[in-house]
Amino acid sequence: MGRAVVIGANGQDGAFLVGHLCRRGYTVLGLGRQETFRHARPAGGFSYAGLDLRDDGELSRIIADQAPDLVFHVAALHGAAGTQYEPVFRDMQAVNTGSVHVVLEQARLRTPNLRLVYASSLKAFGDQPSALIDETSPRVSSCLYSITKNASHDLIGYYRHRHGVKASVLLLFNHESPLRPDGFFMPRIIDLLARALAGDSTGGEVHTLDFNCDWGDAVEFMDIAVDVAERVPGDDFVLASGKTWYARDFVAELFAHYRLDWREYVRERVATDTARGKGYQASVEKLRSRLGRVPQRDVFAIAQSMLAARNGKYSA
Repeated sequence: MGRAVVIGANGQDGAFLVGHLCRRGYTVLGLGRQETFRHARPAGGFSYAGLDLRDDGELSRIIADQAPDLVFHVAALHGAAGTQYEPVFRDMQAVNTGSVHVVLEQARLRTPNLRLVYASSLKAFGDQPSALIDETSPRVSSCLYSITKNASHDLIGYYRHRHGVKASVLLLFNHESPLRPDGFFMPRIIDLLARALAGDSTGGEVHTLDFNCDWGDAVEFMDIAVDVAERVPGDDFVLASGKTWYARDFVAELFAHYRLDWREYVRERVATDTARGKGYQASVEKLRSRLGRVPQRDVFAIAQSMLAARNGKYSA
């Protein structure tokens, strides 16, 4: 099929991209800040190299040497809700934006057939996104993380229109899997559910359930990302399930499926209702029209797969 580079191969998204690409027959180089690949190595032509993305020269050399057909940039310096980015902003700029510029320059100067897919975020639309979100919705840089994401989006737009670089931005809404780090909301809820099913009645805290969220499946999202690179390169897409949940309703329904009352196991530090009724809706119509494919797995199937990964006997 060709050669692919996955920047951020040790993260959740990168690990799934590596697997999908190898199954499709690509020779894949994974790049990550760790010295070794920390997931199960896929069958096929896969290699891994540790790389500090703040080292522009080394990244430039690798892309030049590889001359890849596809590059997926899914590395990011980010954290769970509430993370303070001020102390690490310079590093975040280098990882989230500077390294994107390196790839774009390589495409402009040396590898004109390179196709880049960059992972952006729902956060690109700000803290209070519009009721309907699509690719034309205004982007609002409301935090330091979204500043870097939107800067990369604009940078890609410039190189695409000025230099003809085939680069796409995927505006990824929340996407989960058993590889999601424990500090995030969904793994925390799944952990509390698993403990409850095991007979542990102590429960635990989350910051709040008063928010709205569109949850999708990371495995499915990354397979779609490869489709975008192969079939519709150089265009931007919202990648979401298209179904928004009020978090408290989702948790209540999830626990009720196992005949449990969530209130006995999940405690909120901030228990307000200000977000109820103010949900957003992600439009995946452009994805449907251009690619002929949209995400199918719902949040309960995803939650069950995460639960199964923690303790198989509770997956039914």
